[in-house]
Amino acid sequence: MNRITRTWSTMRRLSRINIIIGSVLLLVFGYVAATLYFGAASQVRYSSNDFPGAKKASTAFLTLSPVQRHIGYYNRGTAEAAVGDFEPARDDLESALEIAPVRDECAVRINLSYVYEKLADEAAGQDPEKTDELYEQSLKTLEDAPKECQPKKSEEQQKSDEAKKRVEDKKAGEKSKQEGSESDDSESSEGDDQKNGDSGDDSKKKDEKEGSDEGEEKSDDSGEKSEEEQKREKLRKRGENSDREQQQQGPGGDGGRSAPDKPW
Repeated sequence: MNRITRTWSTMRRLSRINIIIGSVLLLVFGYVAATLYFGAASQVRYSSNDFPGAKKASTAFLTLSPVQRHIGYYNRGTAEAAVGDFEPARDDLESALEIAPVRDECAVRINLSYVYEKLADEAAGQDPEKTDELYEQSLKTLEDAPKECQPKKSEEQQKSDEAKKRVEDKKAGEKSKQEGSESDDSESSEGDDQKNGDSGDDSKKKDEKEGSDEGEEKSDDSGEKSEEEQKREKLRKRGENSDREQQQQGPGGDGGRSAPDKPW
């Protein structure tokens, strides 16, 4: 009888231990499953254009996961960039870059460079100094990418090269517009000075007009523009191209890059 009682007591203790172990394992499994679910949900919702949902799923992933947190920051920053929230997107992608392993660094840099580029586009025409600084930051983010995550002829290298060319063109266009504006202001000022200086001399005006007519005839005969005119024309065209490229960056545009890369 005592033997049966001892056996029963032992079985009860073992049952309690098994229940405790099973409960712990079940909690761990639920925790891992929830973490994986929110990580995958951020990708699925982004692909279905549910960007607010992708942002919420990424935030939940960051709350739960103690590992691979760069994925959470990257996914959330990518979702924010997709709807034009570039300031919070910059913060999240910069956080992702700080902790991303080398193998994932290029993906983060490509989207972070995109965010810097879009912030520069927004500042274009309003704050030239900030615009130039952001374009430089965009280029530097790509140029500092380690070779380990950007093998030759890879998709990452192709995307990086395309982004560099696009940003360099935009930067050159902004610089050309600024130089063209400064040149126009200078010419306008010189024209006003000449007009004021010639107002009291009808004879001089007549002579200058005759000289101008002769010069125009000569120019027409030669069919060539002066070096200064050619420079202004070149600056004007580059500025127009820059404007056209920036207009095509919007949702309805077909030029450049209108959205960040998809999250992991």
